[in-house]
Amino acid sequence: MNGTVRLDVDFNLCARDGLCARECPFGLIEVDAEGLPSLRRAAEKMCIGCGHCVAICPRAALSLNGISASSLPAVERHALPEPESVTLLLKSRRSIRAYKPEPLDRREIEALLNVARFAPSAVNSQPVHWAASLEPARTRELAGMTVDWMRSVPDMPYKGWITAWDQGQDRILHGAPHLVLAHAPESARWGQVDCATAVAWMEILAAANGFGACWAGIFTRAAQHWAPLKAALNLPEGHVVQGGLMLGRPAVRYARVPERHPLRLHWL
Repeated sequence: MNGTVRLDVDFNLCARDGLCARECPFGLIEVDAEGLPSLRRAAEKMCIGCGHCVAICPRAALSLNGISASSLPAVERHALPEPESVTLLLKSRRSIRAYKPEPLDRREIEALLNVARFAPSAVNSQPVHWAASLEPARTRELAGMTVDWMRSVPDMPYKGWITAWDQGQDRILHGAPHLVLAHAPESARWGQVDCATAVAWMEILAAANGFGACWAGIFTRAAQHWAPLKAALNLPEGHVVQGGLMLGRPAVRYARVPERHPLRLHWL
C-alpha cells in the first residue's frame, strides 16, 4: 500500500485488549504502557490495507485511512449457515452445461460479483478485474471467435468442437446466456491464482443463488492467445484473462452427489 497510512483510535471506546496489534499480519501496530495502539514507522511502506485491525476490534474504536469500523457491516454470527449446509452446497455444486435461454438481470450478475470481490488475494493486492457479457447474442459471438481460434491452430485436438459448432451445437459455452471473465494486469505477481480464487467464489455463489455456472477453460485459453478475441474483449492495456465462467439459469437440476476419489492425504 503506497502513500500515507493513518490509524485513528477513539480512546473512549478502545478496550486496550491489544487485538489489533496481535492480528496485524506484519506486526505494524504497537501498544503503549496503557494498552493504546499506534502504528509503527514501517507501516508507511509495509501496510497492505487489509483492514484486519479495524475488523477485529469488537468496540469499533479504530479507523484506518478515514474508514471507521462503525461504517463497516457487522458480522452477525447467528446469520451464518451451519457447517452442514456449507458442506452440502460445496459437494452438490455441479458444472452446468445446459442453460435456459432467459438471461439473468444485470443486477443479479453484479450482486454475485460484489461478493466475489471479497475473495482473498496475495498481500491484499486485489488485482482482479471483471468483464461480462450481458446479451446472449454477444456471448454466442464470443464463443464463435473461440472456434475461429481453434481453426487457426495446427493439429488442434478439439476438432470435434469445430464440427459440432458447424452443425449448430455450442460446445464452447454450451449456450450459456452470459460469460464472466476475471482478468488482471500481466505484472500482477499472483494474478492467475487471485483470479482463479475469485472465479471459484463466483461459481459457488452462483450455485447458492440457484444459478448455473461452469469454468470456461477453452475460452480462457483462446482469450490469452487469439488477437482478434483479445481485441473484442477490450480489456485494459496489459491485462490478461486468467479465468472465466459460463453463467445462466440451469435447465437441469441434479438429484445426487456423485462420488469422487477417496481422500489422498500425506501428513507432514
